[in-house]
Amino acid sequence: MTKREELLEKQRQLHVVFNAWMSDKKQREVVVYRRENGDLIRHYPDGKEKVIKYAVK
Repeated sequence: MTKREELLEKQRQLHVVFNAWMSDKKQREVVVYRRENGDLIRHYPDGKEKVIKYAVK
């Protein structure tokens, strides 16, 4: 495996671990994150989401 392939595999593994961690965290805590469109979102453990701030367009 080349160095580039090793890095891509490590990145893929980290992405999987991060998604699992974030999913678990969302079930237990209030989480604030930024969507791809730039909006700031507050996510509650019951599944409710509230937009804190809309992205400037």
